[in-house]
Amino acid sequence: MKGENPRIDWARVSGKQCLRFTFGERLTAREAELAIAEWREAFLLNKDQAIILIWDCRKMKGYDSAARSIWTDALKEMKPQIDTIWLITDSTVVRMGAYVMGMLTSLHIKVVASEAEIGI
Repeated sequence: MKGENPRIDWARVSGKQCLRFTFGERLTAREAELAIAEWREAFLLNKDQAIILIWDCRKMKGYDSAARSIWTDALKEMKPQIDTIWLITDSTVVRMGAYVMGMLTSLHIKVVASEAEIGI
């Protein structure tokens, strides 16, 4: 798809179609806004489907607090169409951010260290 951070593409994992987000080292608020626009478009094109999200954050070291806030708002908005969220990371900072987003949206974000651990 369009953006560079995160790069968003469709992937087949364990035989299931997933929307994968591949993040760089840091997510800015502007990058979050651009990615969310792309994410919305993907959801609109598949509006009758619950979608599995994969957030590949293995390279991510941090994010702007505004980016986390914008991302949380997008999660609330698109929650009805989210099947499952898989977070790939070893970072404590990224895990904590995901934990906060999960608490604020009541979405369960499953954390794994590699894509091979995703149990769809």
